[in-house]
Amino acid sequence: MTTTPPRLALVLTLAAKDWRLFWADRRAAVLCFVVPVLLASVFGMVFNRPAPGATETKLPVLIVVEDAGPFTAQVAADLLASPKLDAKLATRAEATAAVSGRRPAVALVLPAGFERLAEWTPGAAGDRPTLGILHHPAAATERQWAEGLATEATMRRLARAKFGGLMGDRAEGALAAPFAVAATPVSEGAAAQFNSYSHSFCGMTLQYLLFWGMESGLVFLRERQRGVWKRTRAAPVSLGCLLAGKALSTAAIAMLQVLVTFGFGYAVFGVKVTGSFVGFVLLAVAACVLAAATGLLVAAVGGTEARARSVSILVILGVSMIGGLWLPAFLLPEWIRDTAMSLPTSWAMRGLGGVTWEGLGLRAVLPNVLVVTAFAAVFLAVAVARLKADERRLRQGTA
Repeated sequence: MTTTPPRLALVLTLAAKDWRLFWADRRAAVLCFVVPVLLASVFGMVFNRPAPGATETKLPVLIVVEDAGPFTAQVAADLLASPKLDAKLATRAEATAAVSGRRPAVALVLPAGFERLAEWTPGAAGDRPTLGILHHPAAATERQWAEGLATEATMRRLARAKFGGLMGDRAEGALAAPFAVAATPVSEGAAAQFNSYSHSFCGMTLQYLLFWGMESGLVFLRERQRGVWKRTRAAPVSLGCLLAGKALSTAAIAMLQVLVTFGFGYAVFGVKVTGSFVGFVLLAVAACVLAAATGLLVAAVGGTEARARSVSILVILGVSMIGGLWLPAFLLPEWIRDTAMSLPTSWAMRGLGGVTWEGLGLRAVLPNVLVVTAFAAVFLAVAVARLKADERRLRQGTA
């Protein structure tokens, strides 16, 4: 007389079967790890900025001088000598052609009549000279940056012209800002400094965990639509064991993806867990469970494989973008940042960023772990309920 194997043994056997199927196509398996590493590296390089103390980034800008007055010439010289600008002289035609091609994206124009500014007095009536700014439509931020620097240089030169003679040798010191600027990053972590590579590896890892979950769900959906599912269901294995085995294999491969991606980030770009290592592990496990739950949800509600793939890709890309997986959250509009708090990707991203570059402790990221886990539990509950309902209709012949 044979006995039924323990439930755990069945789950592990089913998970091992899916593990072997994953590695059957070696090239596809390798791409599963290479793609997130490649994208994370590229995103990190794009958004990387010099560390404090390194050479500051200069704004490329062209200077167009259309007034021959001495005050205008002095302002132009100040702009060309500014340590915050990579400025070059150009004609208006040259500047227009260069800006339209974003080479560079901004040009400052000191037009005819700008010299009248030398006679300006506070509160004086009449038309004011105009500072022209040519900019590419996609360079709004650079335009504001150039406007601020041009305003600073012009007001400094105007102050020298108006009050320099009264102050004598002390003019330069007197016109300097009466305060020093001390910029201090403030975070719950110790000495946090934004690291674009840490952000990119966290974001791309989370995104491709979801994509792997989707792919696992599509495979499961394909099995359900073919004879493989019928043969499996004919065996003395409960639906719960099948779903647990599928979720376990998906989560295990997802965890391997986390290890490979962050291992590469650590070895090549110095991505480190500067905060709670336990918090990092808990977040990684929660994200892997979320990927497994996403896969079962895709299989449960996806319908046909083609329809499920199209909708899943759209949803994953959407929650990745809104959740801050692509771009740092401070670059996103405020309404997107508010909306992101309703998505598991945002909570997972903030948690992983907290334990990597922010240096947060376990207590600070524990809410993130709980929220991601709660989303995974809801996804699992919906998927299991839907799959059980489908199975019941199939057995009753109403499906």
